[in-house]
Amino acid sequence: MPETRDEVRDDPNAPARRDDHKGEGATRGTSRMEAFADGVFAIAFTLPVVEIVLPEVERPGATLAADLIHLWPSYLGYLLASAVIGLYWVHHHFSGAIYRTTGHWFLVATVIFLGAIGFIAFPSRVLAEHLADAAAREAGAVFWVISATVLAWTWLLKWTVGWKRGQVDSRLETDYVAALNRRYWWFVLLNTAAIALVFLHWPSGLALSLLLTFSLVLPPRTPRYHTEAPIVEGES
Repeated sequence: MPETRDEVRDDPNAPARRDDHKGEGATRGTSRMEAFADGVFAIAFTLPVVEIVLPEVERPGATLAADLIHLWPSYLGYLLASAVIGLYWVHHHFSGAIYRTTGHWFLVATVIFLGAIGFIAFPSRVLAEHLADAAAREAGAVFWVISATVLAWTWLLKWTVGWKRGQVDSRLETDYVAALNRRYWWFVLLNTAAIALVFLHWPSGLALSLLLTFSLVLPPRTPRYHTEAPIVEGES
């Protein structure tokens, strides 16, 4: 006897249906979203190096070494932007195993997050290139902390929309998904606290923001499933 529509929908191992999410058009898999996101990340990751301008010298080689050393703020801005973009890509890559489908609102939230990723290189450059300026470094720190916090909020937005709209794999254990949700909320709330702190004492606020950003180097928890875990793509 063939399975009914409801039986297929209730089976977590069944293929996702295109009409799973009413009012969002056709539900699809995550492959095209991942491909688009990877393209945005790749462009955002490579663009900061363009901002490192080759120094101009009247006599080539005469003062090149010193001029290259004087470009250290540009190097720092590049490293900071690359670190932030790279770390978020690592977690975005991980989350590709958490989401099972995409829908309209989830894609909109993803585009907002990617817009923030594309922007983060600019505040990274502002911060790095004004650290040596006593009159401007506080403003640069405030700008960076606010930008980093906005980026964190867009990540939470993407996650929350995907979770609430049913894009998260239903085979995952409920406790695991709840723990992941708590981690993302704490990350955002602490980043928001860094904004308040940066206005009170900018070095402390900046330090907290950078610490939170680089905490992304820690690996996420291994997914736990209440049914058989899906086969990794490309494996038999």
